[in-house]
Amino acid sequence: TATIIMALGVQRMAKQHALIKKLPAVETLGNATVICSDKTGTLTLNKMTVTHLANGDDFLNKKVLSVEKANKDSNSYKQLIYASSLCNDASFNLENPKEVIGDPTEGALLPLAQDLGYSALNLRKEYPRLSECPFDSIRKRMTTVHEINNEYIAYTKGALDELLPLCDYIHTNNGTRKLTKADKDNILALSHKMSNQALRVLGFASKNILNLPQEDEDIEQHLVFLGAVGMIDPARDEVKTSIKMAREAGIKTIMITGDHKNTAVAIAKNLGIYTNGNTVISGTELNEMTDKQLDQAVKSATVFARVSPNDKLRIIQSLERNDEVVAMTGDGVNDSPALKAADIGVAMGIGGTDVAKDVSDIILLNDSFTTITAAIKEGRKVYRNIQKVIQFLLVGNIAEITTLFVATIFNWDAPLLAVHILWVNLATASLPALALGVDPASKNIMKHKPVKTGTLFERDLIWRVISQGIFVALMTLLTYWIGATFDNPIAGQTMAFCVLALSQMLRAFNQHSNTDPIWVRGNKMNIWLIISFMVSAALMGIILFIPNLQDLFHLTALSSKQWLVVIILSLFSILQVEITKLIKRLSRVRQKDRKLQTATD
Repeated sequence: TATIIMALGVQRMAKQHALIKKLPAVETLGNATVICSDKTGTLTLNKMTVTHLANGDDFLNKKVLSVEKANKDSNSYKQLIYASSLCNDASFNLENPKEVIGDPTEGALLPLAQDLGYSALNLRKEYPRLSECPFDSIRKRMTTVHEINNEYIAYTKGALDELLPLCDYIHTNNGTRKLTKADKDNILALSHKMSNQALRVLGFASKNILNLPQEDEDIEQHLVFLGAVGMIDPARDEVKTSIKMAREAGIKTIMITGDHKNTAVAIAKNLGIYTNGNTVISGTELNEMTDKQLDQAVKSATVFARVSPNDKLRIIQSLERNDEVVAMTGDGVNDSPALKAADIGVAMGIGGTDVAKDVSDIILLNDSFTTITAAIKEGRKVYRNIQKVIQFLLVGNIAEITTLFVATIFNWDAPLLAVHILWVNLATASLPALALGVDPASKNIMKHKPVKTGTLFERDLIWRVISQGIFVALMTLLTYWIGATFDNPIAGQTMAFCVLALSQMLRAFNQHSNTDPIWVRGNKMNIWLIISFMVSAALMGIILFIPNLQDLFHLTALSSKQWLVVIILSLFSILQVEITKLIKRLSRVRQKDRKLQTATD
């Protein structure tokens, strides 16, 4: 039954763009306590747009301009456009000139060149790339070499805080001059101001070299600072609601990004990931921490900025040492160790590499964070439905065992025969159990805290199974005693058999929730539960009212009074569960009142 429930859950998740590769991941996902998410493309649209820029003169004058206000005729802006167009791997789609092919960050620089009156593609044809140092996540920069006016010029672009320490000079409209510490402070101050506005800041520099660089030659030093651009990647509209839903469900969301600390915090605040009391950890701070210090820090951290793929693995391992059930998103080859280490590895279906998809448990077909929360909701539904089935079946089994055990102790005739128990297990238990496996989720399923026990058999579940099983057994024994005392043993067996079977069938309806009353449903009625009840009732009617089958099952016809006893005692099993739920609800209300009173005091 559990396998069928999980398989059906996989089908439903696929319709919500979450492809499950490993069946147990469905159940694990329902117990997730932390979601570690990349920013770009998952929390945001992955559509970068340059909105602000500043050349050397702008930085020295302590101002950042919008793209519309930039002076197209300025030589400083010309150098900035040359660097952003030539040190760039993105290009336009020939079939659709408005579509950019390549990294979204680099792609955003192509329209910038057009806005300032240049063509990035024409510049590349005129000044082809002669050499390059490709971008990597450790250096966080990229360099290309071109021949311009019979001179070799190297253009470098990268994270401004990583690039600026390599610059010794600054380019202005009056020429190149020495870059002072005060200049660097001004540049960093303006950069932080841009980052606080949720802009990703990308810096550019150049260097004239005499000859083409040799292999392993480091030319990324003593650079001339050209300027920087600020670009924004808008957050997905639906993400804020999904993060709020995750928080209400007791699930912590952590943003892990390569962006600057200020940029990351600005976006995290907007999305509701970062709130008062949370902390931010940069990659530099992370590298200086011991594992013990990190284990303490991750308890309050919700943003990790300027991190490398290796840092992601440390973060995942630290969270797991804190007994968190971690869902981790990733798309690159370097993310694969973290995806594999996480309890639930989530790869991007659109932008993800094959390596990331291979090691993951789930693939997001639309690369959206909202799909993760939808999948967690479905995972919780699967987890709870498996618990419902376990509870439903074990209560019946305990009732059967207890009934026979008590009868044996008191040396009574058997209240139930082997054929009765087989019939109850096959005809009146199997179909409702399968129907409970597709029960709609409770309205409050995303308002409960996740379960971190690692087992379906929670303490409350064990208590419910034992108490309900014993109560049904008592009702069965009472029915048998009434039937055997006032009529004959066969009538007692028939009545006991009917109470056991009917109690099982009726109890399926109040298994929907362990707290809500039987008449409170989720989003919709479980039609399969009604059908299973009707089929089970029909099967019971066949063997109870057809004479030949009565003899085969050692049953007898019951009088109206006997049926009344059967119905009343069967309904008592529902009443017992509902009274237990009521006591539990009242207890929770009293606990909330006490907490509120304590807080007021």
